[in-house]
Amino acid sequence: MLLPAFAILLSLGGLGWLLARQDSAADRAARELAQETRTARALLIARDALIGFATTYRNKEHPNADFGYLPCPDLNGDGSSETCGSKDQPSIGRLPYLTLNLPDLRDGAGECLWYAISGSFKNNPKASVVNWDSSGSFRLLDGSKQALVLPGDQEGLAVAIVIAAGPPLAGQERAPGPGRCGGDQEARHIQHYVESLGAVSGTGIIDVRSDTPDSNDRIAAITGGDIYRQLKSRDTYAPHLQTVLQATADCLQTARLPRPVEPIPSGAVEIGRLPALDRISGPCNKDTLRDATGNWGEMMRYARCIDGTDCLTGASNKCAGALLFGGERLNGSIPQRRTNAEERKSTEQYLEPATLAALATGQVSGLPASIALPFATRTNTASADVALCLNAAP
Repeated sequence: MLLPAFAILLSLGGLGWLLARQDSAADRAARELAQETRTARALLIARDALIGFATTYRNKEHPNADFGYLPCPDLNGDGSSETCGSKDQPSIGRLPYLTLNLPDLRDGAGECLWYAISGSFKNNPKASVVNWDSSGSFRLLDGSKQALVLPGDQEGLAVAIVIAAGPPLAGQERAPGPGRCGGDQEARHIQHYVESLGAVSGTGIIDVRSDTPDSNDRIAAITGGDIYRQLKSRDTYAPHLQTVLQATADCLQTARLPRPVEPIPSGAVEIGRLPALDRISGPCNKDTLRDATGNWGEMMRYARCIDGTDCLTGASNKCAGALLFGGERLNGSIPQRRTNAEERKSTEQYLEPATLAALATGQVSGLPASIALPFATRTNTASADVALCLNAAP
């Protein structure tokens, strides 16, 4: 009775030997290509889903929030995003595939994806300001430890990265477990999966070693520019920003044109930053706009006539003041920079010289009153200054 079974085993062994002999270099290359293709596809799907999450954040489940926020990682292995760390602190964990309405994406080695987010764009807890000037935390380094400058971020940094860990390397132990992504459900043992990025902490720049001999990680990066390029291409986004600008103007008029913050005299007007909007009543403090006006207030400058008269000439009437929206920063021969607190205080980093000259001469009629983001602006800089005429409410 044992002979037939022994014969079968011999046959299977011979077949295995034959298949092993046929595993040529071309076969191995084909398998590696298939694995790399699966990894690249998973990273692309995850990246697109994250950008889609940010660009639709206000639409459905978060009607009182602004656009642009990215989800926190999955920190406990349930596939969903949760609160991650302190304000402005980056976080790393598994890709929250359920929050993104995705399957549990796998790389070519069958591993679930990892995901790291800057404190500047995460949704819980939020940063104080999120807009198209907000910068990331992750600096990608090449094999020579030189920084890879990413377009779409004024400091060349990524606001988020998705990581495919690949198969385990020597010394890495990945215990199986009941979770869909293995035994490390709480993502505490990142060193057994990811080599390019260690534990994240603090609020400084974090180096990501994207191309080193001792790492098989594959990385997809997201910049703030990737998010706002998508937003700028939507017909509804310019009206959203215009609503934020008009609500801010209405609040200033309701408050009877309070003094700007740290004003600088220029002709008959004084120009400065906005006063604290949370101390002013009006539409800018409605539940549906409070988050957005807080995000975009630093992009605005406020001018008012020093003597309280209507010293400015608008397109159709005289004005006692003007609210100006600086738009995206210029990148020409004299670039505008908004990377630190001092630069963000400077009016010149937001308004162009022609705008400042118009204010000094009391003429704002030549400035547009509406924020325009034509489809071409998706890739171009939307830097045109916009001015709304202001008069104190009676």
